Amino acid sequence: MIKGYAVINNIKLESLKQTKYFYLEELKRIDLTSKQRDSYLIAKETIERIIKQKAEVVEEAIIDLASKEIKKN
Repeated sequence: MIKGYAVINNIKLESLKQTKYFYLEELKRIDLTSKQRDSYLIAKETIERIIKQKAEVVEEAIIDLASKEIKKN
């Protein structure tokens, strides 16, 4: 397993979701500079990608556990 990926995996999903909503709210502000807006968009997209990856890992783990359970029986 890649070391950086393991670190990402340890981040709590709920914390990521809260951070995503922070960026969504910040993007609604009209006084953002274009540089700030671009930075917030990149951060939000990155967080969304990490959330999706974490969901896929959980789904794969559930499928793996289910298949192991089926093989036992």
